[in-house]
Amino acid sequence: MKNKILLSVGITMGAVLLLTGCGKAKLKDGSEVAFKVNGEKVSAEKVYETLKEKYAKQMLADEIDKIIFDTVYKNDEEIEKKVNEQLDYLKTTYGDNWETTLKSAGYDSEDKLRDEFRLSYQRDKAVRDYIKENISDSEINSYYNDEYEGSISAKHILISTTDRSDEDAEKEAKEIIKRLNNGEDFSEIAKEKSEDPGSKDNGGDLGYFGKGEMVSEFEEAAFKLNVNEYTKEPVKTSYGYHIILKTGQKDKAELKDVKDDIIDKLVEKKLNDDKTIAITSLEQIRKDYGLKINDSVLKREYKAYIQEQKDYYNEQ
Repeated sequence: MKNKILLSVGITMGAVLLLTGCGKAKLKDGSEVAFKVNGEKVSAEKVYETLKEKYAKQMLADEIDKIIFDTVYKNDEEIEKKVNEQLDYLKTTYGDNWETTLKSAGYDSEDKLRDEFRLSYQRDKAVRDYIKENISDSEINSYYNDEYEGSISAKHILISTTDRSDEDAEKEAKEIIKRLNNGEDFSEIAKEKSEDPGSKDNGGDLGYFGKGEMVSEFEEAAFKLNVNEYTKEPVKTSYGYHIILKTGQKDKAELKDVKDDIIDKLVEKKLNDDKTIAITSLEQIRKDYGLKINDSVLKREYKAYIQEQKDYYNEQ
């Protein structure tokens, strides 16, 4: 992440600024008066101390990240497109009730929700960019040598377990394999028997796909087959039982042509393998941008926030 800016956080809560306004009333010790009630004057400093104890954990990380990412991802078209799409979806979903729904959710304006969505997408992009920057050449080479293969094409026949028991679905799938063993055409049986609406009418044809694009059980079975070979036992996935016919195999591409794709796959793998990586990445990004929290209470609350986030994701 380039063009780093320096942060020194001794945050004064927005609520304090609203309370103090432009008035400059002072107490005897010189501190500003936030408000007066029943004859007693309460200082802005006292209000600030109370508010930061109660709200710092919720507000601090958001305020820090807004400062960083509104600079790093300023006018990012991809992020703005996602924000607009999400808002449009919600507005279409709630229709005439949109304004009421917005207010009942605690937003006094659509812009506040837009800012939340934007920060969420900024964080996601920042985490992915950070992980990408820290993927080593050795990791890329290892993935290419050990896991990367050329795309394959396949057909399949799906017997779903949605409306039947596992036992009945497996039994029917095995009957289909018997028909294939007797020389019947795979595509014709797929048109007759497959319960995958996306490929049924095309004779079960799924086209070409690479690793990571199908559910793991299906992928493992398909890549093991030789071209024009079908699975001799049904393959069980969350969708049901599959009979898979491998129809094609592309040569392994050169590393330079698939490097970006490998990096993307490694990012996804790291995100899936380590549930806390987003938290630790954001923590490090803030440090890289010179985060320094001077206030002892805010520092304590920030550390507690980070630990709570890690504990939460470790429990998932």
